[in-house]
Amino acid sequence: MKNPPRPCPELLLAFLTLLAGPMPAALAPGEWPHRQALEVTAPGLVTAPLPPATFDSAQPGLTDLRILDPEGREVAYLLDAVNRDPTPPPASVRPQTFEPTSSGDNLQILIETGVAAPLSSLELETPAPFFLKAVHVDISADGQEWQSLGPTLPLFRQFGAEQLHLPLGGQRAAFIRVTLDDYLTRPVRFTGGRLFPVGGHRKAIAPITVPAAAPIVQRSEFAGETVLTVSLPARNLPLASLALDISDPLFMRRVTVAVREMQGSLAGERTLATGTLYRVALAGAPVRAQLDLPLEFTPDTRELLVHIHNGDSPPLEVKAVEARFHEVNLRFHATSAGRHMLLSGNAQAGPAHYDLAAVAGDLRKASSMPVAPGPIEAAPDYRPRETLAGPALSDVLLAGAPLDASDWAVRRSIRMERPGVQELELDPAALAGARSDGADLRLLRGDRQIPYLLEQPALARSLVLEPSVVVDPKRPGVSVWRIDLPQAGLPLRRVVLGSRTPLFSRQFRLFEKLTTAEGRRHEPILASGGWSRTGEPGEPETRVFDLSGRLAGNTLWIEADNGDNPPITLDAVQAVYPVVRLVFKSGGTDGYALAYGNSTARAPHYDLSLVAVKLLAVTRNEAQLATGGSSNRAPALPALNGRYFFWGALAFVVSILLAIIAKLLPEPPKST
Repeated sequence: MKNPPRPCPELLLAFLTLLAGPMPAALAPGEWPHRQALEVTAPGLVTAPLPPATFDSAQPGLTDLRILDPEGREVAYLLDAVNRDPTPPPASVRPQTFEPTSSGDNLQILIETGVAAPLSSLELETPAPFFLKAVHVDISADGQEWQSLGPTLPLFRQFGAEQLHLPLGGQRAAFIRVTLDDYLTRPVRFTGGRLFPVGGHRKAIAPITVPAAAPIVQRSEFAGETVLTVSLPARNLPLASLALDISDPLFMRRVTVAVREMQGSLAGERTLATGTLYRVALAGAPVRAQLDLPLEFTPDTRELLVHIHNGDSPPLEVKAVEARFHEVNLRFHATSAGRHMLLSGNAQAGPAHYDLAAVAGDLRKASSMPVAPGPIEAAPDYRPRETLAGPALSDVLLAGAPLDASDWAVRRSIRMERPGVQELELDPAALAGARSDGADLRLLRGDRQIPYLLEQPALARSLVLEPSVVVDPKRPGVSVWRIDLPQAGLPLRRVVLGSRTPLFSRQFRLFEKLTTAEGRRHEPILASGGWSRTGEPGEPETRVFDLSGRLAGNTLWIEADNGDNPPITLDAVQAVYPVVRLVFKSGGTDGYALAYGNSTARAPHYDLSLVAVKLLAVTRNEAQLATGGSSNRAPALPALNGRYFFWGALAFVVSILLAIIAKLLPEPPKST
């Protein structure tokens, strides 16, 4: 076999020297606002690893980067993501045979792969929703002699977190034997699997990544979920992974990473990656941990939202977060020593096109001198090109049109610690008093509106409420509980019931008791369904009921049909309601208020939508609603029972009619 031809340095140097001459298109350096010095000590090939500051200054994709030599001429360059393979991984394949066999305390799965290529992993498939198993993997070329792939591995699916991948180490295997320990655990049925070959027959090269601090700037606890706001050192970083430093000894959690973005007219989130983090200990095996979450994404913002789904488990103690991004090198040929300039930050610059494709491979292999780009500096001769691009965030108007808020029922002041971009979350009182579509929400400063973005993330908060047992003598076979809510009309999403009764099967009904203006009573059903439990005594178990509508009052009723069985106990009830936020920019901290409670108001439309993406990409301050509030309307009459109101009104009308009839009757004759 012939050796591949080696790159010719003379031809490569001649080609690069040709490209180092004047570029055919004129470059106006004054249109680039930022620059970094590249101190080249000698002519030749140069490699400049890009720091986070360059990514932050440049446009997405680094399309606006330009290099000038000491004479101000443009220099051709090549961007090189070190060892980053852009080709997608090969698709998974089904094994030729998949034969599970149960023997004693073990389940053994014998797999004939039918794949000649090296294998990276095996993913097992099972419909089981909840399990934790210790697994041992062996491989064989003939099905007779077996080679162990190491100590026991964890396999689990719990509370939305799952680990079903078994690493195969890039080895060839005609047969795979998977042994699962069923001792002291319930057997699990596995229905199939998928094999993931290594990409081709070439040896996989690990990409070079660079660590970057990602401090946690905000931590918020929601119903069954922790949200970490993580700050990145720069925008446009080609992220490779995110690592969480968690001190809890044992845990399993599903984790999602997202960025904020506009979704139609609402501010929302886009999920970038989903995975499972865990630290588990199995009998006879060392502690296994997976704390890295692969990303492979380039966000155009400096903030990431890390959602840790806790379910019914307590929140984790996350000590720190570290991001890793792919190392990207800038390679070019310097015809002379001296200070070169790296230009960035031109939003109107298109991508550069250089004739380097023919020598790109040789350019990566050739030896070069490393040069670290200097700090970002402002260009003294910056003259931006006229553009029709949208306004900057600094140009956002802090006040909108005037508003007569006399038709709004409630006006509450807002507390802020510092001016800037604010995040105001509506509390239960505001959620209950405002319309369900949020069309009546108005931010005010004096008599002028403050433009805002309405954000409804997929998050929720919960209220823990104590149920009160209500005895109904007419229905001894029915258990009844009353739940008093803090506000009438609270838009609850779901209700979570808990019970320690070990064995029961009941039909539940969640409803309200309402009375119409005519005095007619009715009980609209909000949720219903069965709940069966065969758990251990003293161990709590929960049942989630999704509500079909918004409550009209402040009392929720729960019924369970016991039949001929004894009543069950009910623990504290969780009432879950959605998170709704207003995002706005303030020029100060005093005089801001939120108005709501207008059934005829139309949804507002602000020019703030022009910079919505920029508004969502910056760090926010947390604003809060002050307790209480002033009413713009006359005090409402106390709520009356509709039946009493009807009969009272009827009695009033009858008394007026009797008075009129009495006046129409002739007077009795006077006695003499």
